[in-house]
Amino acid sequence: MSRFLVTGGTGFIGKHLTRFLQQRFSESEVVSVGSKFDLTNPAQAKELFQNFGKFDYVIHLADVQGDAKWAAQNAATQFMANAKMSLNVLESRHLFQPQARLICLSSLWAYPEKVIEAEEKDYWNGRMHQPTEHYGINKKILGVGMEAFKRQHRLRGTNLVLGSVYGPEDLTTHVIPSILKRMQENPNLLEIWGDGTQTRDFIYVDDQVQGIFQHLDYDGELLNISSGKTYSIREVVEILAKLMDYKGKIVFDASKGAGVVNRRINTNLARQTTGWPDNFKLHTLEEGLLKTVNAFKKSNG
Repeated sequence: MSRFLVTGGTGFIGKHLTRFLQQRFSESEVVSVGSKFDLTNPAQAKELFQNFGKFDYVIHLADVQGDAKWAAQNAATQFMANAKMSLNVLESRHLFQPQARLICLSSLWAYPEKVIEAEEKDYWNGRMHQPTEHYGINKKILGVGMEAFKRQHRLRGTNLVLGSVYGPEDLTTHVIPSILKRMQENPNLLEIWGDGTQTRDFIYVDDQVQGIFQHLDYDGELLNISSGKTYSIREVVEILAKLMDYKGKIVFDASKGAGVVNRRINTNLARQTTGWPDNFKLHTLEEGLLKTVNAFKKSNG
């Protein structure tokens, strides 16, 4: 029976991953923690890794994040917090859980801005999007640190790149929950920044959790495990408007910035390794958004 430590377990993906693991193993085999342990504090990180028995897997989801405005105004704060967290997790795992595989999570934001078709071989091929590079660089710090511990101490683990995850219980300011909230609060007018053609690799949270679980034992340095499909913001908005029965006017404002647009995460390496995502039944965008909207209506009715 495998034992798991999940950091960031009270966050959006963390909650879903924790339930997934508990259903397949048992609650006693899954230690899932949130802000109770401040991983920017070396003593608290060591306490967590030292005092809960031996783990087979450490899945590190915890980080400090916020919306684009908060991140821009608190870039140094966010960078320092995530850098401390990364170093503390790497050290504490080495000291107290060397037998455990460390699974770290990255994103498209850690890829260079110029890369349109994001393949693993291009992860280091240029500078990241500057407004968010202070966040993305910590994903790379984790990856580099893990590889360093692999070489020197023969530890095990990998770095998995996720897509744009959405689904029930997302209380963040990500695109989909933000649109749902604004549709509810503004029944007459919904303004979307950009012309709607910008794309994202949206993946339903249960599918992404399945992807993480299927690749826990991957030994490579980096692996993309998104849906491998892209959808335009306009397409997402139109489906959400229908599901929400939104009668207000929807305006796409091309004069306002929409960030990095039209990039795709290439999943060919995962396809060759495990058959992901082709050999797994993932939710269609419509199916995933329906579940997301139903949960939103239930919690905000």
